[in-house]
Amino acid sequence: MTIDVFIRSSLLKSNLLREYMELACDARWRLEPVEIHYLNNMKIGQGREFAEYMAKSDPYIVTDNDVLLVGKDWVNRAVKAMLGHPEYRACSTLSLVEGENQATGEGEIYEMHAVGAPMIIRKGTMVDLPDMDLNNECGTIHKMILDRGGKEGLINGLRHNHLGHGFSSNPALFWGY
Repeated sequence: MTIDVFIRSSLLKSNLLREYMELACDARWRLEPVEIHYLNNMKIGQGREFAEYMAKSDPYIVTDNDVLLVGKDWVNRAVKAMLGHPEYRACSTLSLVEGENQATGEGEIYEMHAVGAPMIIRKGTMVDLPDMDLNNECGTIHKMILDRGGKEGLINGLRHNHLGHGFSSNPALFWGY
């Protein structure tokens, strides 16, 4: 099964480091059974609504261009976990970056507040989105999912490396130079 992956990016690369991070992450995604789509220069809600509308797979994935998958059969393992737990509308994986999300839990998926990229999303979740921006996206989505009776979580045993930690497009998370 091919899974749709929507990668948020900018046609205007802010620096050479971010450009090379995107190239490395793109190359890794292409080792998985995915169809890649780029969300170039879209506002947060606009990109999520576009992904929801265009995705043929259920679930589908929305991620940033600086998220590197870690481990064998990452996409198949993520999809299997999501399909086995329909109460979870959006899930992510644990970052290898110290300090980002050091949560631990029991079971194949464990409940978590406000998960980020890479976000594995059940089709039909990102409809009628509330207003959001880069600073409040994760919290807004979390509240929306809870209000609609769903859950967010982290998939146990799957990891990613946030290469862009400290070099984010979000000014609050940028300390690179």
